[in-house]
Amino acid sequence: MDEKPTISEWLIENFYVIHFYMRRGEADLEVAAQLAQEAIARFLAMEKRGVDVERIEPYAFAVAQRVLFDHYRVKGRYRFSEIEDNIPDPRESAEYVHGLRDLLRPEIKKLPRRQRQIIWLRYYDGMSPKEIADELGIGARTVHNMHSLALRRLREALIQQGIEYRRA
Repeated sequence: MDEKPTISEWLIENFYVIHFYMRRGEADLEVAAQLAQEAIARFLAMEKRGVDVERIEPYAFAVAQRVLFDHYRVKGRYRFSEIEDNIPDPRESAEYVHGLRDLLRPEIKKLPRRQRQIIWLRYYDGMSPKEIADELGIGARTVHNMHSLALRRLREALIQQGIEYRRA
């Protein structure tokens, strides 16, 4: 029987899912990345306190959802019912991301090395295009062009597999 992963182990494997979830709830990339970091920090703090979580993934999304609720509440522009309408369903986000990850893994491997690096840094490490440019020692415009080309190739791969592309 497989051992249940710790919260840290689960986050190492799945942190991008939390980032993706936050992107669906907040349009601003920088704010979404900050919210994802906040959710991850709260989740890790629970592990540090010794909280035992039976099913980690649903609990991680519950924490992420509370972070989004807090974010919208702090903005002060929304009533609770409006906030609820803006928060994506965690189960749908997780299933969608996990399904896409499995479908795209071989396609990402087919991308040229630099495009793979840009996709990884952007979506798995949550870096901005400017940060990627600095990290790789190339221009921001080059990052933009390579990113666009990689996304176009990945979308085409999804379409060839009969998968409808849905923007987050």
